[in-house]
This record gives sequence, C-alpha cells and structure tokens, in this order.
Amino acid sequence: MAKLTPLNSDSKLNAADDGSLTSQREPKPGRLSRLLWVIVPLVLAAIGWSIAGDHLVAARTQQIGEVVAITLIGLLGFLLAFYTRHSNIQVERAYSAHLEGLSRRLRSLAYQDSLTELYNHRYFYEQLTHEVERANRYGHPVSVILLDLDKFKDVNDTYGHLMGDKLLSLIGKVISEQVRGADIAARYGGDEFAIILPDTPKAAAQATADKLARAIASGRTIAGQSEGVTISASCGVACCPDEARTVSDVLQLADERVYESKRKVKHSGAEGPPPELRAGKAASAGP
Repeated sequence: MAKLTPLNSDSKLNAADDGSLTSQREPKPGRLSRLLWVIVPLVLAAIGWSIAGDHLVAARTQQIGEVVAITLIGLLGFLLAFYTRHSNIQVERAYSAHLEGLSRRLRSLAYQDSLTELYNHRYFYEQLTHEVERANRYGHPVSVILLDLDKFKDVNDTYGHLMGDKLLSLIGKVISEQVRGADIAARYGGDEFAIILPDTPKAAAQATADKLARAIASGRTIAGQSEGVTISASCGVACCPDEARTVSDVLQLADERVYESKRKVKHSGAEGPPPELRAGKAASAGP
C-alpha cells in the first residue's frame, strides 16, 4: 500500500501553487481586449453605414456593405465566444487541479500523525478492518505488531516533553525505515506504535518485531551535553485468522502480549527478557 506524503512537504500551500492558480484562473486580457476593440468599432460603423450609407453610395452597394459588416461581426463574435469558452475551460481545469491537491493535503491531515509522520490511529483501524476481512475471506494471514515504549513517562518527567517528542519522532523514523512498502505503520497512542503486516504469518511478523527492536536499540538522540536517554520497547504480535478472527480480538491478543512482555521485563531484573518475549532493547541515546 502506498505511503502518504509527509506532512512537512505536502500539507502546506506554498506561494508558487497560489500564483500558478491565480495565473490560470484569470485569462490574459490581451487577446480579449483586441477582439473587443475590433468588434465595437465595427458594430458602430455598421450602424452608421445603415443610417447614412444611402447618401454616399447606391442602395445595392449599401446592402453589400451591410452584409459584409454583419458577416465580420458574426465571425468576430464567434471567435470571442470560442475564446471565452476556452478560457473558462482553463479556469475549470485549474480549479480541479487545485481542489485535487487540497484533497491530497486534507487526506494527509486526516490520516497522518504530524509528529512521527506515520499513519494515525484512525487510518490504522480502517486498514486493519479491511485486512482482517480479507484474511477471513481468502485465508491470507495478516499480522499485527503493537509496540509500547517502556517508562516513557520518566523521559518526559526527567528531560521534558520536548525531548519526549524528539524521541517519538526518532522512533517513527526508525519504524518507517524498517517496515516494507506494503506494511502499514502507525502511531497507535501516546507512546504506542502499531504495524499491520499483510500476507505475513506470525513467525515472520515476530522476526520483523525483532528487527525493529535492534533498529530502535541503535537509534540516537541528544538529551544533553554529557548525558543520554535510555529507552526500551515491549512488543506483542498477533495473527489473523490463525489466532483471532476479529479486529478487536487481534488487538486484544497483541495488547495482552505487550503487557506480558512488560511483566517479563519487570521480573527479569538486570538480565533482561528472552528475545522471544520482548522485541525491544535499551536504546542508548546520547551524543
């Protein structure tokens, strides 16, 4: 599934776009003005010729002049109408293109998380519903990874929310770089992330979760001149239709495994949990 364009490049209307729209919306006056400058004098001349022509030339000649003037006026009127219609079509096309661009930007605003540039919870839930229906109908597995950052509140309390936002942005970039193009990565909640893996059995999804853990462990961000931030992530994996057949059951199972992983981490002490129970390691963050 195609990725949404990042908000920082596509959600803002720039001056160039506005200028190009304005130039297409307003027809160039040169050609229209020239046509009007020809038609108006010609109409006035034809009226004058009809009134006073019989005093200057023979009646037959006057009639021929009137026919010629009417013909010219008709041709120029047709050109004026054609040009006006052509200009209107250009305006309609310009507006259509502009509205299409706005629609894409609004779609990004509706479905993308501005901090991490991942999909948001709404889009994740819509796509998971679709993938679960497809999995139940055709038997193709779809797996879900829920990833929760451990003790993220301590980061906010110790270093401030600005550092917490930087860390979330870093995690979002790491996830984007590690998932496949067909996968759907989203910010599920405050410090929770979720990934939909279409056509992926549980074992392959677990391998992806382990890869994400290693990538998160290698991420770096600056907390201060001489100190760093350590962060870890607990992960839960569930698969449809092998383990659950509804969206709520898939999410509940994955969520239960996240908290099972957290409990294993808590009770394991300094040794840490086994890899199969915890897809996440301490992420050293420092200069």
